[in-house]
Amino acid sequence: MNGMGLPGRILPAILADRYFGALSVFIPIVFLAGVLLLCWIAVDSLAGLYVFAVFYGFFGGGVQSLFAASLAALTQDLGKVGVRVGMVFSIVGVASLTGPPLAGALIQRMEGKYVGACIFGGVTMICGCGFIVAARLVKKDGQQQKERGKSTTASETSLSDEETKL
Repeated sequence: MNGMGLPGRILPAILADRYFGALSVFIPIVFLAGVLLLCWIAVDSLAGLYVFAVFYGFFGGGVQSLFAASLAALTQDLGKVGVRVGMVFSIVGVASLTGPPLAGALIQRMEGKYVGACIFGGVTMICGCGFIVAARLVKKDGQQQKERGKSTTASETSLSDEETKL
């Protein structure tokens, strides 16, 4: 998995930086990582496990490399990026501390089968993707409202300038 994590960290970052933007690459990468975790349920052979490890290693690496860049892309005031990254990593820290014991409890509850852990991980990742999409839509809506406000202010200013000339 870590072997494929290297190109998974590099290739999506290049695509994000040069062509599409961090969020536009991060959203499908997170979604596909979640889908792959759900697909892990169907793995029933060593060869299947290798194939899963290759694909999940790639997309898991992409999630790791684009996480901070995507958070920065959601922040309009670049002076607040450090604070926001710190806040989000605090939340991620709690998830990192509670996720493995929860997965272990699910595996134990299911008598050594990983189905519950796969479902937990996949659904959590896909829900996280939904929150990222929602954050992107809120940011986009806020930018559109800001632009409308500027155009309204600009037209009001031009009207008041014309009235002054009269």
